[in-house]
Amino acid sequence: MARKLIYSLRLIRWNYTYTVYEIAKLYGISDDTVFRWISREGLKRIPGTKKYFVHSSDLRRFLEQKNARNKQPCAEGEIYCCKCRKPRNPKSDSLKARRIPNKSIKIFGRCDVCNTDLHTFVSGKKWSELHPFHPDRNAPTKPPSGEQGTPRKCQTWKEAG
Repeated sequence: MARKLIYSLRLIRWNYTYTVYEIAKLYGISDDTVFRWISREGLKRIPGTKKYFVHSSDLRRFLEQKNARNKQPCAEGEIYCCKCRKPRNPKSDSLKARRIPNKSIKIFGRCDVCNTDLHTFVSGKKWSELHPFHPDRNAPTKPPSGEQGTPRKCQTWKEAG
């Protein structure tokens, strides 16, 4: 089973004592994982009991710290790449934007390191030509060739006669 990065704190009851097996069942993880949390990672158990009991306040505090360690906030102009497991800059020529029904903007791009698809959402209120993911801002510019494409047509004034 893949490792779970975020543990929901809403599942924890207030002022309740859990056994190791209840915690494992609550989060869909192995009993051994919870025992490892207690023995090596700092989850406090209630002392003086034969069974391993964990108070809900200690479980909540432990999981808050665990969730905070797993977060990697993205800087401006970065999107989280699931393959690299790091915030990455998208390739500027791969950016596309699409408005979705709730007035948000869905951004599509490619990772500049592993070339994986990247997706993120931007609020419609924050979206403008100045946004770092705006396709017009990131459009590749064609280097000037020094030639004009077509001769310019000038209009001449007809003299009244």
